[in-house]
Amino acid sequence: MTATEKIPLIQEWTEILKESRFAFCEAVKGKFGCTPWIHNVDMTAASSFGSKIGTITPEIKYKKQMPNQLTISVWKDDLTTHKADAVVNAANEKLSHAGGLALALSMAGGPEIQKMSDQIIEAQGHVPTGEVVVTPAGKLPCNHIMHAVGPCLSQYPSQEDLKKASYLLEDVIWNILRLAEHYNLQSVAIPAISSGIFNFPRNVCANIIVNSVKSFNDKRTSRSLEIHLVNNDDPTVGEMLRACVTFLGPSDSQSGAMQTWSTASTKSVGSSLELGNVTLYLKKGSIEQETTHVIVNTIAHDLDLSKGYVSKAILEKAGQKIQDEIKKFSYKPVSDGSVIETKGYKLKCKAVYHTVCAIKSLSSSASQILHNVIIQCLEKAHSKSFTSISFPAIGTGNLGFQKEEVSEIMIHAVAEFAKKNTGSNLDVFFVIFPKDTDKFQAFEKAMDSFKRTDGPSKSTKGSFNSFTSKSSTFYDSDKAFSTTPYIDLLAESCEALREAKAWALRIMSTTTQFTINNQHVTQFGQEDHKKLMSLQTKFNVHITEFFRDGKCGITIIGDNIDVSCAALEVEAMLCKAQEDFAQAQEIDLLHSVVSWQAFPGSEEPEINAALEKAYLEGVDTKYFTVHGNNYKVDFKSKIVTSEQGGARFDRTSIFSLYSSLPSLESRSYYARTSNITESLRDRKKKFEKSGLKIMKVEKIENNALKQVFELKKRLVPGQPQYMYQRVQAQFCELICRVGFQRDYAPPEEQKWGAGIYFTKEVDKALKLWQDNEEEYVYIFEAEVITGRDTTGSSKLILPPTTKNDPLVHYDSVTSDRGDISVIFNGQQALPKFLVTCRKSNSSTPV
Repeated sequence: MTATEKIPLIQEWTEILKESRFAFCEAVKGKFGCTPWIHNVDMTAASSFGSKIGTITPEIKYKKQMPNQLTISVWKDDLTTHKADAVVNAANEKLSHAGGLALALSMAGGPEIQKMSDQIIEAQGHVPTGEVVVTPAGKLPCNHIMHAVGPCLSQYPSQEDLKKASYLLEDVIWNILRLAEHYNLQSVAIPAISSGIFNFPRNVCANIIVNSVKSFNDKRTSRSLEIHLVNNDDPTVGEMLRACVTFLGPSDSQSGAMQTWSTASTKSVGSSLELGNVTLYLKKGSIEQETTHVIVNTIAHDLDLSKGYVSKAILEKAGQKIQDEIKKFSYKPVSDGSVIETKGYKLKCKAVYHTVCAIKSLSSSASQILHNVIIQCLEKAHSKSFTSISFPAIGTGNLGFQKEEVSEIMIHAVAEFAKKNTGSNLDVFFVIFPKDTDKFQAFEKAMDSFKRTDGPSKSTKGSFNSFTSKSSTFYDSDKAFSTTPYIDLLAESCEALREAKAWALRIMSTTTQFTINNQHVTQFGQEDHKKLMSLQTKFNVHITEFFRDGKCGITIIGDNIDVSCAALEVEAMLCKAQEDFAQAQEIDLLHSVVSWQAFPGSEEPEINAALEKAYLEGVDTKYFTVHGNNYKVDFKSKIVTSEQGGARFDRTSIFSLYSSLPSLESRSYYARTSNITESLRDRKKKFEKSGLKIMKVEKIENNALKQVFELKKRLVPGQPQYMYQRVQAQFCELICRVGFQRDYAPPEEQKWGAGIYFTKEVDKALKLWQDNEEEYVYIFEAEVITGRDTTGSSKLILPPTTKNDPLVHYDSVTSDRGDISVIFNGQQALPKFLVTCRKSNSSTPV
């Protein structure tokens, strides 16, 4: 069951996350397996760990109307805020949105995006390269996300590799466009898939995308479709523009002011208000030129669009058909407060809402009717999944309202709607004709007043105090979460949630010095050390690596906010090093127990591991590109097909035990099962004697580790001993996955050798691994092969040789009292159970 918790952010913490948002998310996910969700924090800076995110004004560079009603355009914009029916995510085969554009879209869209992606993987396995799957878009300003798995190349690909990858990228684009037709979409935003960290050359990528759109359009039937090529960096935007001009000809307009219906112009936008999931903008412009999903009109009771300035302008732009449609509603009297919907016709919108309001001098309830009409339009747009709507200054003409009154009524109506809107985002534009300067100033003054008072004036009915401007500080109430900065943490267990929260508060509340103890500093390469130097410069801090007493880590000194930002970046770097190390261990582990003979190159450890994991997951087919050749592996028929034809594959367990072990429900080679009650009574007494209260017991099963452990048992004399190891939260999953490693649980002092430490008693484990800042205590119970042992010393990096034979080493070493054992090979220990506890004297509620 997923556990969640909100963490309100004070101003200092908000500033930290503005700088290091991506690093924070990477670290929380890597250390605790939690998904963090950061709300209402403007990205005014970029994390050096993640991709650059900032405030980008949408700018269209190219637009071309092609045959069959297809329009292609090139944009410089942030895909997380770009307006289209669907946006395309550059995803990996696991749909794990952990970095780059995928992480940015997942963070902006909400936790349901990763959750839905995980459900797809659970149901059908990995998504093959070249394929595309669709999920709802969460809080993104679109209806769908298309997760497209593009090809990944090496840093210096051969021409043959590039050729094969090009075919796969063409498949991706065609699949995107087919799905757009299938879902009857009007617009799709596509980034430069596979460029960047996937190493696909930017110019070739642009050529393939543009030519694929062109060739797809040649074979489609006529139906309106807009393709937006959207990127946020100038080099990629420039390549997309070059490719379009080269293959499609010059743009239909050279003015640089082109727009589509889905994005309103931002150059004329003035004030804005963040009201939960609703953003209110004030802008100068002509209502009939708006490019939002909905345009609101105001009409008289006779439904004659030629009356009134706004209505007449809309009629002239939309054409006579809009009048013909609305006449269909004239068969019955139209009452005050009515909202009639028609198509947009020649307007750049999907719908027009024609509102009928009361004249101020003739109705005592005219103000309330106007208020209700605004809310009715917003609710109508929301119910149809529209994400943008434009209003004129309703009532300031023939209806007789004062501009100050109209501005206050309309703003408060939007705020009232925003209180109840817990669904998708909605952009609301108040559009004032450019020459109506006094009217624009009245609206601007009303919005500024709303920001200062966090609600309407005392003369206005209703309370809106839960809505604040972007600069507001946190209010201690549930309603305040709608606009104030906060973190939403999601985790699979309450223990992980609490550890993640405590760590987050600790690292953001640090003073002028912060120390990170993590053995994976030793995994840092030259580029990592360069990055540490750049972090020193960027945050004006002093970063020192230390290696002492068998332990290592990093100390950061500077001003408190700068130290926190740098610490988050370093933690993210360490999580990446940790995962790289674990993946290498996993590849070696699987390569030692199973062999795949499927195609040339399948015997390579990395490919071998990928095949084995896909096989265990139960996927039907998987695609591989190895040494420039494409292969399709059909696990059901046991056939591999390539350009050279088809052949059967062989999967051979190197040792018999691995093939005879029962498959795990996790559909993997390892599993971690909660709520295990076996021997709980005896275990409870033992742990309580050490001052620990058991919160949870998990059984660990790892078929690959069990095989290598059983092999080790045959080579080492004696029976395994049942022993304990205490670890930090972030290493629990890694031990379940790849077994015990020296770097995962170094004691305070490696007094008996630089190996993997275990204790015979729980109490000794608590003393050997001193208290850290984590709330819970995590203790692994393991079978450990100690074999022939002797007393160790701090100088040992391997067991010493025996006295009888200088070529034969002891199997392990012990402390002088024999209550601690140290092994130097992780295959000599098998994790059996993970016991999560807390100290009996802890007052923390669980």
